[in-house]
Amino acid sequence: MKKIKLVMEKPFPTNVDISIIDVTEGKEKRRGGLTAEYAKIDLKPILDRGGSLEDALKEYEDWIDRTLRRHLLDECEIVEGKDELIRIIRDRIEKYFR
Repeated sequence: MKKIKLVMEKPFPTNVDISIIDVTEGKEKRRGGLTAEYAKIDLKPILDRGGSLEDALKEYEDWIDRTLRRHLLDECEIVEGKDELIRIIRDRIEKYFR
């Protein structure tokens, strides 16, 4: 199983760029990047069905797990950065759920 570290760039109001770093064998190798988008329009389906902030954060967690599996073509464990990513997203979207 691959071990992955997520490294976020400076977050913008509506998105954050994420570098995917493979740290499986103690060496860091950049495997690609993603952008997490969290503008109000990105949250519209969740808001329309009356979802909560926790529902939205769970969807983002599921999205990152699915995307990494598809991108890396393997099971992986995020060993660093996932909590920071979720904190960034929470800070940006909580205003939509008040």
